[in-house]
Amino acid sequence: MPPKSDPVPTPVNVVEKKSSTPPVETKKAESSITPAAADYKSRIEAALVERSMSGRVKVAATSNTLILTGKLRPAEHSSLLHFMRNAPASVHVVDEISYDDTPLPASANSDSSGHPIPSNGNAAVHVLTNVIGAKATVFGPAGRALGTCQTPCSFNNLAPARYSLQVQKEGYLQVQTALELKTGDSQDQKILLEALAKGLYVGSRPAGADIFINGDKQSGQTPTTLPLAAGSYNLVLRLDGYDPYVGQVQVKDNVQTALDLELKPRAGHVAWAQVDTTPAGAEILVDGISTGQFSPARVQIPSGTHTIGLRLKGYEFVRRGIQASEGGTVNVSATLHGK
Repeated sequence: MPPKSDPVPTPVNVVEKKSSTPPVETKKAESSITPAAADYKSRIEAALVERSMSGRVKVAATSNTLILTGKLRPAEHSSLLHFMRNAPASVHVVDEISYDDTPLPASANSDSSGHPIPSNGNAAVHVLTNVIGAKATVFGPAGRALGTCQTPCSFNNLAPARYSLQVQKEGYLQVQTALELKTGDSQDQKILLEALAKGLYVGSRPAGADIFINGDKQSGQTPTTLPLAAGSYNLVLRLDGYDPYVGQVQVKDNVQTALDLELKPRAGHVAWAQVDTTPAGAEILVDGISTGQFSPARVQIPSGTHTIGLRLKGYEFVRRGIQASEGGTVNVSATLHGK
């Protein structure tokens, strides 16, 4: 691809090349993580400490996905998987822990998270998935569904025969595999679910930033998904009136890596909007993005052209176009009318 005229970062330690604008300090990329994922990560780490596993299992987090790596004995792995069966629906847990295939007897309370030993003359299947909480269904020789469970789980005391196992989870490709069970079998079925959405999702606040990957400008602006293979990339976001975001991102395989980045107004290009409404209490939006402030309020904005939105329950939505000069204050007043 031909060289870009726009300054681009050098690998790893990224610095801005000199241009007509003052140089800006580079920023270290940080993986974005949702509050729900952060909370559940803390709960898993506490559970690892309680079970004396903290030194052998690591929990990495990206967006709403937690990835567990390490090596555990079968009983320990089963205990941890059982704990994670109630993971929040908004959090994806990816299990990459090494697993020993040594069978474990089922617990006295028939907890399906254990590796079962079937009754005499029958067989059993223990289903593990790399994403916790998938739906597993076993179909009999006639194609009739015999039962479902949420992974990790087991189908116990199946008659020796041929079966079909179907595993599915929202956001992942469905997997179907054939089983042939013999008397006394206690099989592990480890299913790898492939994410439908892969690559890198990049969002920014405000939206509309240009995206550069390893120095190459990408098509489209934030928010967008880039179909990148697993690996490490230098990332730059550029938007007029804001400091460029510069950093490095690690894209995982078979899951979507998501970044939601807040861009900082460039020093010396800041303005304000004094917003007043009748009645007061309207939510203030700038270019369609909520500021989290409510009228009356003085809102910091980049200099330039913007649209101020005013939203209050029971009243019609109001928009005002403004032109803000550097260092200046624009007064925005509106009388809201009921719906």
